[in-house]
Amino acid sequence: MLLKKNFFIPTRKFEIIAHRGSPREYPENTAESFARALEIWSDAVLELDVWRTADERIVVMHDGVLDASTDGSGPVGAATLAEIRELEAGHNISFDGGKSFPFRGRGFRVAEFGELLRKFPRARMSVDIKYDSIEFARSVLDCIEENDAASRVIVGSFHGRIVSWVRRANPVVATSFSKWEIIRFMALQRLGLAFLAGTKGDAFMVPEYTGADKPEYLGRGVFQGLRLVSRGFIRAAHRAGVPVFVWTVNRRDNMDRLIAWGVDGIVSDRPAELVDAALSLLQGR
Repeated sequence: MLLKKNFFIPTRKFEIIAHRGSPREYPENTAESFARALEIWSDAVLELDVWRTADERIVVMHDGVLDASTDGSGPVGAATLAEIRELEAGHNISFDGGKSFPFRGRGFRVAEFGELLRKFPRARMSVDIKYDSIEFARSVLDCIEENDAASRVIVGSFHGRIVSWVRRANPVVATSFSKWEIIRFMALQRLGLAFLAGTKGDAFMVPEYTGADKPEYLGRGVFQGLRLVSRGFIRAAHRAGVPVFVWTVNRRDNMDRLIAWGVDGIVSDRPAELVDAALSLLQGR
């Protein structure tokens, strides 16, 4: 299963997509986290998120506020790159409800997008544009082009107009499907009419369920919104020539099931466990 552009090579069967790097070992979206993901699997796709600073720079962070993961406060867009660089990345990250903060006092810093493109010059990246601004999207594309990275990135956004603009601005850059394109495809697929959906995007990067905070299957009786990913969805996408990558999957049983269903890759906070699952299950695929 291939993208229309150069993001994937012809022989690849399954993608290990490291969600913000290896965020259980290092603060998410930091250079150290991405480096660790590449140690685990040298050909991993690095999934990351970008925001605009007050001085029009591009920082790699998931949330639009500094409080979420650093020792700063306020919107990312209200601080300069220099000010953000002074903050401790991962300061507010806890995996046990606030009982401990494993990354405090260890000197981790927020990364700049261009810095990561240069630090990992052969790594493929999935870039999620968080800030809803065409001017910001232009600066992200400029950074990609300046670092000769157009053939090794796939760009997505929850803002459909950003995805549409990227496609027009640089047809070489691969894009994922927008939210509404995914919903339209799913609706048509359930009616047996997926062939009418069109394939403007190059890959489906989708949660298994629509509940944003519960994207992977959590068991019977847990409300998670609508199911997006099914065997039928995967088959319909493949008939259209579009690979399916599912996020964010951290349970081993879900990894095993989705791989058996035929997904083309999984986005996970646990890249080491995902590699183990893939190697165990894909020998005969």
